[in-house]
Amino acid sequence: MALVKGPFNFKWGTQQINNVSEISVDYSVDTSDTTTLDGNRFTVQTGMGMSVTLTVLDNDVATLATLLPQYYNSADGTVDIAAASCDVIEEYNDLEITSCGSGAQMLRLNRARTQVDSIDIGDGLRTVAIMFVGEPLAGDPLVQFAAAPSVS
Repeated sequence: MALVKGPFNFKWGTQQINNVSEISVDYSVDTSDTTTLDGNRFTVQTGMGMSVTLTVLDNDVATLATLLPQYYNSADGTVDIAAASCDVIEEYNDLEITSCGSGAQMLRLNRARTQVDSIDIGDGLRTVAIMFVGEPLAGDPLVQFAAAPSVS
């Protein structure tokens, strides 16, 4: 048995994510219970979901533009967070979280889109929590565990 230890490296598509101060993982499985007339109970998995929220210290416009491309306004050089509209085109990439050292291990959230989860200004520092929501195509895995660097 081997422990998977940090520090961890974070990458969304080709974009390296630096200075992550906090991570939160939300993994859920939906089930449906059925009881037969003869008293047997069956639990069937009906769906699953996963999101990863990274609180990033690097949150200047250039960094946020790469993590939130759907909100980047290149004409103005701004990241304009707005409610959903027909004009917003979501960008999907795999989020890879890789452990350190030889024999590094990777956790991959497949086909993840991004959204702002929260913004905090405190202790003289602004942080932005970016949520990566996994939305794999039908038949593709939601999450993968593999030896680094990665699997195809």
